[in-house]
Amino acid sequence: MKRYLTYLAIVGTLCPLYFYAGKLGLSLAVVHPSATLVWPPTGIALAAVLLFGNRVWPGIMLGAFLIN
Repeated sequence: MKRYLTYLAIVGTLCPLYFYAGKLGLSLAVVHPSATLVWPPTGIALAAVLLFGNRVWPGIMLGAFLIN
């Protein structure tokens, strides 16, 4: 049970972190509102997958869905 709650905490933290980093990246767009040279969520997603494994993909997917 504790492992499941830890997983939910990681995914629940990753999703808003990815979302707000995406909003930050979109605020840096110059030419077009949906095209930017800087995309901070990539680093967050890569670090999360390297630290916690492939099981954190639902948090990344939900954050990316909410940005779009």
